Amino acid sequence: MSEALKKELIFYGSYHSDAINKLIHAICVPLLLWTGMAMLAPLHVTTVTVSTVTLDLTVAYIATLVYILYYIYLCPAVGLITLPILSAMAYGAHSYWNTECENKMLWLVGVHVVSWIAQFVGHGKFEGRRPALFDSLTQAFLTAPFFVFFEYCFFFGLFQDLHHEVQREVFRNSHRKAD
Repeated sequence: MSEALKKELIFYGSYHSDAINKLIHAICVPLLLWTGMAMLAPLHVTTVTVSTVTLDLTVAYIATLVYILYYIYLCPAVGLITLPILSAMAYGAHSYWNTECENKMLWLVGVHVVSWIAQFVGHGKFEGRRPALFDSLTQAFLTAPFFVFFEYCFFFGLFQDLHHEVQREVFRNSHRKAD
C-alpha cells in the first residue's frame, strides 16, 4: 500500500468518523455515482464494433473506465474489486433508460439532490464538521467513491491491518486538534 494512498485514507477518515455519517455515505455515495452515470448515459460519443459485438460508447462508459483505471492505479487489489461493481453500475445506468418509467431524468436528479443533502446533514449534524469537498474537489468527486469501496472492504474484514493503521492515525489527528 502506497504512503500516498494511506495519507488519503487518513484524510478521508478524518472527515468520516461518525458511524451514522459513514452509513449515510455508504448509501449516498454509490447512489450519487450511479445517478451521475445514468445522467451521462444518454450522451452518445461513438459506436464501436469488434467482430460481432457492438458497443454504443457514451460519456458514462468513458467516465466509468476512467474511474476503474484510476482506482486500479491507486490500489490494484481494491481497484480490481471495483471493476465488476462499477461495470455493473454503468450497465444498469444505461439499462435504466430502457425502463417503463415517466420522468426518468427528474427521478435521477431527485435522488442525486437528496443524496447530496443527506451527506451535508451527515456532516453537519453527526460529524460536526464541513464535508471534505470544501478542501478537495478531486477527493469529493473522484476518490470519495473509492474510499467508500475501502469502507465496504474494511466492513467485510479485508485489509484489516490498513484499517487499524488508518483508524489510529485518524484518532491521533483528532486528539491533536482537540489539544
